[in-house]
Amino acid sequence: METMRGIRAFLVALGLLALGLGLYTLASPYLFLRALQGAVLEGDRARLERLVDFPRVREGLKAQVQARLLEEMGQEVAQNPLAGLAYLFVAGMVDPLVDALVSPEGLAALGTGMGPGEAPKEAVKGWRLAYQDFRTAYVYHPEDPRSRLYLERQGLFGWKVVRIELPLE
Repeated sequence: METMRGIRAFLVALGLLALGLGLYTLASPYLFLRALQGAVLEGDRARLERLVDFPRVREGLKAQVQARLLEEMGQEVAQNPLAGLAYLFVAGMVDPLVDALVSPEGLAALGTGMGPGEAPKEAVKGWRLAYQDFRTAYVYHPEDPRSRLYLERQGLFGWKVVRIELPLE
């Protein structure tokens, strides 16, 4: 009889532990969002470096912008051969633009319709989080839900910003 109580207590404790781990796993992106908001508000670049994969985010955004430019310029080049020169000029401005967007000031402006440095850092307090699937979630501002920071799960509880998506119209 005493062994049954011991086994039952062990199973209850194991069940509670599993429930706690499950809840923490589900809550972890929200905790990450709070840490990200705090790092942007404080301008803590070292902490942001740990939370955001800046090289990966920059490369992804550069690819988005360049693909959009090629799409638009492809139509222009068919009508005007000099448009190719304009593309080279505009493509040279992509790197500084992306560098400005992928910065603490640029992140703070996400979804506000303002440029980097124009939006108050407090705008990050309005960010919301949505799960895409177990390994992916995204952060957006309610004023512009199409501008998103994509988070990727790192291990069971960790998260990192790996991509930014902006409506390029």
